[in-house]
Amino acid sequence: MSTLTAARPGPRPTVRTRGAVAALARTEALRLLRHPAFLASVAAYLALWAYDLTLGADAQRYPVLQDSSRTGQPPLLLIAAGTLLAADFGVLRGRRHGVEPVYAVLVLGRRARAAAHLLALLPAVALAAALAVARILHLAALPGAVGTIDWAEVATGPAAVLFAGVLGVLLARLSGSLATASLTVAGLAVLTFVAAVQNTSGWRWLTLVAIEDEFAQPLPSALLARPAGWHLLWLAALSTVCAALALLRDERDTAPGAPSRTTGALWTCAALAVVLAALAGALQLRPVPDDIARARTLATEHPAREQDCSTRGHVTYCAFPEFTGRIRQWDGVVRGILHRTPAQTADARYAVRQRLFHPGSQASSGQPLPQAAWDADDRRAHTPGAVPVGTWWSAGSAGADAESDAVAEFSALFAYRTVTGAPPHEPRIDTVCGSRAVLTLWLAGQATDETRAALRDLASRTTGGLSLLVLDSSTGLAFDARESTYAVDLLKRPADDIGAKVRAAWSELTAPDTTTDRAATLLGVPAPPQVPAGERTCR
Repeated sequence: MSTLTAARPGPRPTVRTRGAVAALARTEALRLLRHPAFLASVAAYLALWAYDLTLGADAQRYPVLQDSSRTGQPPLLLIAAGTLLAADFGVLRGRRHGVEPVYAVLVLGRRARAAAHLLALLPAVALAAALAVARILHLAALPGAVGTIDWAEVATGPAAVLFAGVLGVLLARLSGSLATASLTVAGLAVLTFVAAVQNTSGWRWLTLVAIEDEFAQPLPSALLARPAGWHLLWLAALSTVCAALALLRDERDTAPGAPSRTTGALWTCAALAVVLAALAGALQLRPVPDDIARARTLATEHPAREQDCSTRGHVTYCAFPEFTGRIRQWDGVVRGILHRTPAQTADARYAVRQRLFHPGSQASSGQPLPQAAWDADDRRAHTPGAVPVGTWWSAGSAGADAESDAVAEFSALFAYRTVTGAPPHEPRIDTVCGSRAVLTLWLAGQATDETRAALRDLASRTTGGLSLLVLDSSTGLAFDARESTYAVDLLKRPADDIGAKVRAAWSELTAPDTTTDRAATLLGVPAPPQVPAGERTCR
């Protein structure tokens, strides 16, 4: 009678291991893509994009592509969160259903199954990459797009999705608790929020995405100084470290005592990834390079050397090379204003020059412009008295407040130039009074549909009169409430009727001593009642 003895476990078969890992990876990839957490995250991302394409379409009409490459990253964090949860729950599926001990009889050991779960992340990452590329290409195809796509910035979102998925696998291998992944997502959300608030700090580059000051004007891509490539390497290195640790969690894929043939390679890979992560992390934290700082100063004080100019009719437009596409919008505003002026004024020589002021920050608020440097630069470029315009543009009220105000600002500055003969020059806010105020605001508002929307939007957000600052500096224009209200009311009248009266009475309407009441008589539209003396600046 034979005696049955328990067989000692021997080495696992390795002939078809790769094929088995690939088959399991395909199965787990489909499960991940169908997981409710992942589907919900993709649905949330698509809902945000659908809003931009429909209700928010006007706000996307004039993208600056180097900025759009960056602003596409935060929405992809939704998919990153869904991928982390789905990957973590997928690894823990056997434990949740109480079948983990059964896996011991399978050909694939724990390390091989972990490798399959890591490979299963690739379709989710590919989907995130496809969405990121589709979004930026859609924006680049818009007629109002300017700038250059930064593909390192575009790739950062999908890289964050990859890191989140790998982290989910690692957490499942280390913890085995379903709560760990949820708490990690919450912690990363808090960290991202804090980094967004501290958007001028260097440490924000050590998070998933580095959010910039959204109230700072867009810059030419050569002046950005964003270490996007190093940040991409940082995320890739962190993903490699987490993947290696997830595979090293269980080394018993062979018989007891037999060394794993891949353990040494995994430790080496992890060590190299740690070195790369440390290098990329340190290089991300460097201050703005000196050559970029000098280039920003040159572009601020002497932009003519860096800009391309185009003459249309009697107007010369100068812009940074990536922003020359904006000339079409500026020219539409200029022609809309000059169309309502007498021939002598419309045929005069004008210049418009794009300006930067304290680029990359909000430090310009209330600061004096480098007007002397600008004047000297304009004289050398033969564009004296150039009207300044920034790098923002929008569809009026459809854009953010700062972008809408930029449209109102430029139209008012050019209208003021036609009415008075020169743009505001001194480091102060000049109050425009009487007929000149009404005429300046009406000319600015009626120029295009965008300027009309921007002026009305500004008036709706302002109590009392209107103030328009040149690049948020200490130089600007102010208008009392009565003149502002009257100009907005005039915008409701047929522009051709008001324009004919403006051209007929141009000399008197542009005279500095013509009152608002006299302007109302000349235009044939009653003016609003006079406000109390204490509520007005003009006398």
